[in-house]
Amino acid sequence: MIHINKPVLWAVWLLFVLASAGAYAQAARPGKLDPGSISQEIFVSNGPKGPIHGGESSVTDMVLHADGWVYGSTEATWGETACHLFRTDGEAVEHVLNVTDKLSGQPKISDLAAGPGNIIIGATTTYNEIFDENPASYQGGHIFSYDPAAKQFRDYGIMAEGQGVNCVAVDTLYTRIYYVTYPAGHLCCYDYGTNRKKDFGEVTKPWRVKHLGNVSWRGVPKVLMVTDEGTVYYSTYVEKYNEYMAYSRDGGQIFRLSYGADKPVFTGAVIPTQKGMSNDPIYENTIMCAVRAEDGGFWCGTSIDGFLFKFYPSTSTVINKGKAFNYWNLRSMAYGGDGDLYMLGGRDYDNPWLLKYEPSTGSIECLGYPVINIQCATICNDKDGRILIAENLRNSSIYVYENSK
Repeated sequence: MIHINKPVLWAVWLLFVLASAGAYAQAARPGKLDPGSISQEIFVSNGPKGPIHGGESSVTDMVLHADGWVYGSTEATWGETACHLFRTDGEAVEHVLNVTDKLSGQPKISDLAAGPGNIIIGATTTYNEIFDENPASYQGGHIFSYDPAAKQFRDYGIMAEGQGVNCVAVDTLYTRIYYVTYPAGHLCCYDYGTNRKKDFGEVTKPWRVKHLGNVSWRGVPKVLMVTDEGTVYYSTYVEKYNEYMAYSRDGGQIFRLSYGADKPVFTGAVIPTQKGMSNDPIYENTIMCAVRAEDGGFWCGTSIDGFLFKFYPSTSTVINKGKAFNYWNLRSMAYGGDGDLYMLGGRDYDNPWLLKYEPSTGSIECLGYPVINIQCATICNDKDGRILIAENLRNSSIYVYENSK
């Protein structure tokens, strides 16, 4: 007779229960995108012998270029150190550049933007653990450009000593690249015509939050919007005492900095926020993503409640369009070839959701998730109007959504 001790039996039983629960959850969880709407999955990493290793393929941003390619950026994860530029046509992924080889000590490309003359502007940063545990080891984030036609890379240098660059936006009228430092939360600009930098000061007092062992600084703007006349807009919270004389952080206030001004001013506009949620200690309410609309406004998505709204800079007007899923965090947007606005909803460590807003009817709906048990950070339209959904995991893929053409 074979004897098995009780601890072993309990362990075997627990593994069986967990495996069964996981299989059931994957099979039974409703909400997947319509069958056939995802035409293919394209791997970003090339394996241990390729230019983009596993652990270096977490996608942080994508932009459609005039040459018809979608250019994307990555960050290093799980002990890796290199970040990359790649490009895809929706059929395959090609490696463009190892940015860390050019900019030593930069493990993450935080943002991409279209620059003057069809160049791509990018920014780098490092990890929250570095800022929290060993900040003196980080020299500072860079802003760089890449010219796909000439295949030329240019480093504009460190933007702020010891600080990362959280986001960028380009004003080609006045040859300025606006950026926000992280975690200090300063709004700055770099004039690529004169190679001069200007710091407009702290635009928010960063709120250090530790949650489940992870440290981050809330309130630092994640998106900058620049109008044709060179005015930059962003959202953040403001610290004050409320009517009960209790200390509070009022989130989602939209500020503007006009060209020639020395400091930003409050526009009077506040982004849509569910009452009682503006002081949420985990997800500070702010604008997570924005794209230009044809009428001069900006489509924007919020963090805490995942609201879609339109912001008109000329009148500082906010029009709330609501939300289409029982979650929060609209983190990326792109127009499809059908003229509809597609949005990526959800947070890290959980499924992403693809949503759609039809401007012609005002209808907004949740289309579903591409694949169970993945997480994604950005979407982009390709030259054919398809929506590319990119993962931000150690080994990441791009999912091609066909129904937006």
